Amino acid sequence: MIGRFLLGLVLASTSCATLAGDRNAGNVTFVSMTFEAHGEAPARICEQPCRMWVTGAGPITERTPQDFKLFADKHNLRGATLVLDSEGGSVVGAIELGRAVRGLEMTTTVGKAIQTRQADGTIATTFTPRASCQSMCVFLMLAGRQRYVAPEARLLVHQIWLTDKTKGSKTHSYTADELALVERDIGKLVRYTIEMGGDAELIEAALQVPPWEALRRLSSDEIQRMKLSTADDFFTGRGAALAQTPLPAPVASSSQLSGKAQ
Repeated sequence: MIGRFLLGLVLASTSCATLAGDRNAGNVTFVSMTFEAHGEAPARICEQPCRMWVTGAGPITERTPQDFKLFADKHNLRGATLVLDSEGGSVVGAIELGRAVRGLEMTTTVGKAIQTRQADGTIATTFTPRASCQSMCVFLMLAGRQRYVAPEARLLVHQIWLTDKTKGSKTHSYTADELALVERDIGKLVRYTIEMGGDAELIEAALQVPPWEALRRLSSDEIQRMKLSTADDFFTGRGAALAQTPLPAPVASSSQLSGKAQ
C-alpha cells in the first residue's frame, strides 16, 4: 500500500480536499497551485525599476511540481522571487517543488498581488505581504536561497496525518503499516529541512500540533530561529529579475476531486 499524508488540513494526493478550501476565479475552481508573473503597474506608482515577482497560490498537490516545471520552461525563473499564498498540501509534492525552486536559486516570501482602480480609471498592481503560508507551504519557504517573511505575513504549522483519516482523527483506528508510512514521511521531511538549511525546531513545532487542533502561527522570533527568514528585503539583487515572456494558462478544473490514501 502506498500512503499519502497531510501536513495540516490539505490533500496529499492529486486533488484538493474540502478542508483546504477552493481557489475560485469566476466559475473555475483551481485544484492545484497556480503560478503567474506579476509586476507593479503603472510605472508611476512604483520605485525604479518596478518590482516583479511570481506568485504561487493555492494548494500544493503531487502535480504541482510538474505544473511549475511547465511554467519554468516558458520563463527565465533563475533568481526570481516566488511569492507564496497557500494552505499547504502534499508532503511529497512540496518536497519535490522545493528542490526545483532551490535549483533555480529563487527567493521565497509570503504575499500576493492586488489590483486597485486608480482615480483616472487605470488598474494598479501592487504587492502585499498580507497573506498566509500554512503547513507544507512553510517548508516550501525553506527552498528559497534567500527568504523573507514580513511582519504582516502569517506562517502556520500542523502535524502530518493520513489523508483519509484527518476528519475524526481521534476516533479512527490505525494499522502498523499506516503508522510506519507516517514515520517514513517524517523522515523525508527531516532530510529535506536539513538539505534546505532549515532548523529542526520547525519540525518539532509542526509535530506538536495534532490534526484536531487549530494550526499554530509561528512568532517572529521562531521564524528567525527556524531560518525561515534570512533577508531584510526580497526585492533586491537577483530576486527582482524575471524574463518577460507570455504566461501559460493556469491549470484548472470545473469540479472538485476527492482523494484518499492508497
